[in-house]
Amino acid sequence: MKYRQWINVSSMLFVSFLFSQYASSATDSEPSASATQATTTVSPITSAEMEQGLAQMMQRQNQRIEDWGKTLTDKDFERSFLLGRQLNKTKRQEVCGIFQRTVDEMFNSAVTNRERLSEQDQKLLTDRNLFIQSLGYKDNIVDTRMGFNCRLR
Repeated sequence: MKYRQWINVSSMLFVSFLFSQYASSATDSEPSASATQATTTVSPITSAEMEQGLAQMMQRQNQRIEDWGKTLTDKDFERSFLLGRQLNKTKRQEVCGIFQRTVDEMFNSAVTNRERLSEQDQKLLTDRNLFIQSLGYKDNIVDTRMGFNCRLR
């Protein structure tokens, strides 16, 4: 049984770009030529960059969930009178941690690349709850589709 959850980022495609920027900046050891130039012009995020970032973010999220799912054993489940067989508390916390880690990385990347965002998108960074809700999580709740929800902070 595979456990998947897709993050709804239709209203915030820019976040996916920022996530890809975060990932690529972590692997680059030398500054780029544009970074070494003393320019004050900041180019806004393009549609192609947003689409590429979205694909990379979705791939990372799915890989984390797939890797986690491969570690499950019978001991990771418990019986519930009302719900039947469900994940134990530790495994439920691990699932929530996967989603929280992804949101944390996206938020940190957005803050790092703030100058490339529109003024409206920059305002979302002033309130973390608004940022999370702009990702499509109503009331900061992730429906894991596994019989429990996770609250993002």
